[in-house]
Amino acid sequence: MADDKPADPDKRKAMRQMAGEAVKQATRLVPGSRIVQNWDSELFQKLYESGMHRNQALPKDFTDMHGRKFFRPPGALPEQAFLDACSRCGKCVQACPEKVIHVARQGDGPQPGTPVLRPNHGACTMCGDCMTVCPTGALKPTPVGEIRIGIAVIEPDTCLGYLGKTCTACHDACPLEPNAIDFDGTVPKVDSRICTGCGLCVHACPTKPPSIVVLPRPARRR
Repeated sequence: MADDKPADPDKRKAMRQMAGEAVKQATRLVPGSRIVQNWDSELFQKLYESGMHRNQALPKDFTDMHGRKFFRPPGALPEQAFLDACSRCGKCVQACPEKVIHVARQGDGPQPGTPVLRPNHGACTMCGDCMTVCPTGALKPTPVGEIRIGIAVIEPDTCLGYLGKTCTACHDACPLEPNAIDFDGTVPKVDSRICTGCGLCVHACPTKPPSIVVLPRPARRR
């Protein structure tokens, strides 16, 4: 229950450490080949390479790999299955220690009353509490290494690394092992095979607005 979890800085730091340890365990159990199976790099490049600006990154009719244009909490089933299963009970919202799961309102995009996650406004530590308390299976318990909320994308026009300056903030914030962000010189590169879309890198970025943002992850071609 949320009341049992003090929302203080030490607690959040501990949860980030726990998330990192969970990923280490998950990646031992989930080989990388399973995570990247059927990944279509050409589709990813088409959707993101030419549209890094936040207002231009996705075509208007884009639907992500989960069948939606917004973000659900970790472990969410594909959209239609999620809607069929979700009882709108709000238990995941109450259980989230970071308070980053919200109830969708009329006009938000998702069906009103269903839970949504906004990783660009608040980072998910992937603690798993929302999946644990879900009574219907709409949020399926999922190893951290398999969670795919979205994908982090870098804005090259404002990123300090792209401007030739040394900055490792996004890399240092990533809780994953192996790290989802590596470098080519000073330039950070997001590994789409690893990134979960948790948003921790967004909130660590020192530029205003952040030079890294979580976007929907494109569907894989069959």
